Amino acid sequence: MNHYDKIDSALRFIEKNLKNNITVKDVSDNSFSSLWHFQRIFRYMTGHSVYSYIRKRRLSEAAQKLILTKSKIIDIALEFQYEAPETFLREFKKEYGTLPSDYRNSEEHLIFEKINIQEEKYRSVYEGVGIEFKPVIRNSSVLIGKTYKTSMQKDKSVSDIPRIWEESYANGIFDQIPNRKDTHTVQGVYSNWDLDENFDFFVGAEVDSETLPISGFTKQVLPASKYMLFTVPGNTMEKLLNAWKYIYGTWLPNSEYERGSEDDFDVFDERFWDPKNPVSDIYISIL
Repeated sequence: MNHYDKIDSALRFIEKNLKNNITVKDVSDNSFSSLWHFQRIFRYMTGHSVYSYIRKRRLSEAAQKLILTKSKIIDIALEFQYEAPETFLREFKKEYGTLPSDYRNSEEHLIFEKINIQEEKYRSVYEGVGIEFKPVIRNSSVLIGKTYKTSMQKDKSVSDIPRIWEESYANGIFDQIPNRKDTHTVQGVYSNWDLDENFDFFVGAEVDSETLPISGFTKQVLPASKYMLFTVPGNTMEKLLNAWKYIYGTWLPNSEYERGSEDDFDVFDERFWDPKNPVSDIYISIL
């Protein structure tokens, strides 16, 4: 095996044993004959020591369980080899800057995923065109807005979606939404796809969870889930279309992720209107 294959084997071994008591030597024995050589190669190729990598992966998995389950904090700590709760609290705060109980109630969270060595080979090529991506966990959110029917058939959505955005701004749709959490941020959600490529396109904004839709508006709930967050440069339709083509045509087929079951959505905030470096975000549900 070459070094890429050996490190990949080590990463897979770690992943299978995040809930077991393993040592750096255990990982080395699975992939390399020399512990010293393995540790150096691992650090140079991943950017982390073996111990630090295991620690960060365990804490990341624990953090995801905090958001996606109702498990007790002490049970999560024990599951990921933290026998002393105070050690888990200390390590968690060191990594995330907050206690698990506060983290559980916050809105969006960066996570430290298993490193994909093969993905690292081609990451720089696509970052060269400006698209950056990182996995995140998002808490549930409630949106209010308007829902429209469109289709990918004959590229109907390519003309529909820009028109919907333009009309929404022109008609003051977003100004009518009550209890908005951020008056500078709007979202587009793609849902209810059928076999003929018809789907619903929702435009709206996040609101307080108890807010009810006013007449003519609809409510959209985005459940807590794991997403890949793509930050896309530019504010033209061409840039956004190319980003979607890259995500589904290049990134997803070459990644180790599978498409999740939640809806894709765009987020446009004040960065989108920056005259020098406009960007927007695309969230893709992943497993």
